[in-house]
Amino acid sequence: MNHLHCDIFLRDDDYLREIRAGGPRAETAISCLYLRYRKRTYAYMHRLISKNEEFKGVPEDLVHDAFIIMLEKIRCGSASVQSLGGFWIGIGRNLFLNQLKKDQRIILVEDVYDRYGTEDTSREWILQEEEEIDRMERAFSRLGARCREVLLLWINRYTMVEIAQRMNLANDKIATKIKYECFKKLKDIVKTVHTSQG
Repeated sequence: MNHLHCDIFLRDDDYLREIRAGGPRAETAISCLYLRYRKRTYAYMHRLISKNEEFKGVPEDLVHDAFIIMLEKIRCGSASVQSLGGFWIGIGRNLFLNQLKKDQRIILVEDVYDRYGTEDTSREWILQEEEEIDRMERAFSRLGARCREVLLLWINRYTMVEIAQRMNLANDKIATKIKYECFKKLKDIVKTVHTSQG
């Protein structure tokens, strides 16, 4: 995907509208949303984990898991969102806290920093963001067409049965296996790209 297509999304409301519309419009919005806020979200999760050495997870997992949850909440219209960047970070922070408090069985919810990241964007940050977008596009392109297709269908809430039918697979179990392997591959690629750029 050419990141220039993302220029059509000027406000968070544009992302919300297109994602809720579904179909190809939603696929474009989801990809652009990921590229726009991924660096900021990763940086926040990295700082959070570095201050809590007892946490055994990695920032990438929090970033990706929170992104999937955020998309579900957007589609369901179950949250009032003032800042998508802050919403993504808030969900990731809650996942982090829930994991940290797992032994005590304390579940923390609805503690979202929805105003995080609403500050003015500097020119330096924009240039860094453009570089990050280019890196992410290269990482996503390394997945291969089949993995890109199955992950986009899955993100857009197609069932495993529907994915199997659309991709001419034998059954939903094969679709599930491919989705799992592709998601794992995407995480590995993102980790590799971040480390090599790092």
